[in-house]
Amino acid sequence: MRYLYLLLCLCCLTTGAEAERHLYVGRQQPAGGSDTVFATVNEALRQAELMSGDSVWTTIHIAPGVYWMDDPDDPEVRRPLPGDNTPYGMRVRMSRVRLIGMGNGPADVVLACNRGQTQGAEGNFTMLHITGDDIVAENITFGNYCNVDLDYAPNPALSRRRRADAIVQAQLVICHGDRYVARHCRFISRLNLCPFAGARHALFDDCYFECTDDALCGTGVYRHCRFTFFSNKPFYCTSPQGALFEDCDIHTKVRGIQYLTKVSDPVTMRRCRWTSDDPTLVIEWSKKPDPKKRCVMEDCTLNGAPLFVPMPPDVPMAVSTPLLPLMNQPRLVPGRWTLDAHKPKDTAAYDWTVNDIVPAWCYGEGMDGAEGCLGMIQHVRGARMMYTSKSDERYDGQTLTVQLAPCKPAGQGFGSATGQYLDLCVKFDTQTLTGYGLRFVRTPHYDKAVEVMLIEYRGGEVTPMAPAERCELFRRGCRVTLRACQGVLSAQIENGQQQQRLTAPIQHPNAFGGILIQHTGSVGASATVIQNINCTYE
Repeated sequence: MRYLYLLLCLCCLTTGAEAERHLYVGRQQPAGGSDTVFATVNEALRQAELMSGDSVWTTIHIAPGVYWMDDPDDPEVRRPLPGDNTPYGMRVRMSRVRLIGMGNGPADVVLACNRGQTQGAEGNFTMLHITGDDIVAENITFGNYCNVDLDYAPNPALSRRRRADAIVQAQLVICHGDRYVARHCRFISRLNLCPFAGARHALFDDCYFECTDDALCGTGVYRHCRFTFFSNKPFYCTSPQGALFEDCDIHTKVRGIQYLTKVSDPVTMRRCRWTSDDPTLVIEWSKKPDPKKRCVMEDCTLNGAPLFVPMPPDVPMAVSTPLLPLMNQPRLVPGRWTLDAHKPKDTAAYDWTVNDIVPAWCYGEGMDGAEGCLGMIQHVRGARMMYTSKSDERYDGQTLTVQLAPCKPAGQGFGSATGQYLDLCVKFDTQTLTGYGLRFVRTPHYDKAVEVMLIEYRGGEVTPMAPAERCELFRRGCRVTLRACQGVLSAQIENGQQQQRLTAPIQHPNAFGGILIQHTGSVGASATVIQNINCTYE
């Protein structure tokens, strides 16, 4: 029924009464015409917004070219408006508007931006936000070229290299409304693509998509579309009625296992053709499919062979170890552990506050990359764990060994490069926040690695002891041995057969024996399971 409803929507939006208003972008007004001509798409959208409000349709005709919806050369960082989490290139309120590309194909008319989280923006930069109903786009490319090169074949002078190599959240169109249709369009980005995300009903006909994770519109019907998947969870989730793929071609760059959704939700695929360069590729609905969220696959193939992905039987699902909240223990007591949450000074530029109402730590099983790993897990941002050494004892040397299992499986460790890090410290005084440690931190430079550095705490202020290094070992199985002895701080990071070692001289020796574990990253799928802690003194 939903499929038929959207087909009716498509017919109404594309074959109904002729639009009475016409706007033109990027070309001269037709001879003898009285319609309005604009130099930019932004100006035309503003005019359509002013005209919106009655039953008359507005059609915006866009001549071939690259139209930057946000100035790519402006060095100013884009930030969200007060009370919002997302910075937008443009917000518009309009209904009954068609955007029509006048080129020979969708690659001729490009609506572009090139910003993403930490790369020209603070937050998940999104090119366009639309509030309204009945929006149609035809023969257009929507592209966020933050992490993808813009190659404009009709005029190579308009091509532009991507802003950065590290893949971050760089989005296209978020909307609030109903009946959105895209025909003969291309949607190009990588992480969090967001093609008309938020629409109550969205129909994509003969469109092309390039994306990684958490990308596609979960309410979408995709007919005769083509996809290139660069990672294995193109949906975070879908709507209760599910997403539908009909007669589509999907090429996946994934090796091993290709999932459809991160959270188990319904998806239907009919007469779809999958291709892969990995002859052993396996396709699954979700890592933990829920039989109550029905998924259907009919007449599909993988590299030409019949493909069928069954749902598990409708029996009680295996239950993971539940998270056990641990009561906060904020007092500093010699010989005891302190459990609380703290916002360090070097995160002041990032807009988050400590939630001290709920427990800062839980004990249980991690998720995603840490599935099956048990230990201490952050329950709030800024979760902190400290051991206060006995005040009447002096400590010459100290070695801390910690077994870690980040939930992020690709090695980036944290949700985003927004002051998110994990500090492991020894020779630490919990009263003055003074000591030495190792920091894992996500930066904009890498999307499958973190940076690691030896650090010194003095009164809560943190300074690097040596230049930061790239680290690809911050994944499940990561073992850290941090040793401070005889004026030298060293860290041995191991994961399987791989090792990385850092050393630096200690400039301000002390006799402290405390421990600090500080996590400033987001929680849930971005948390880290602390599986084991062992400390010895010399």
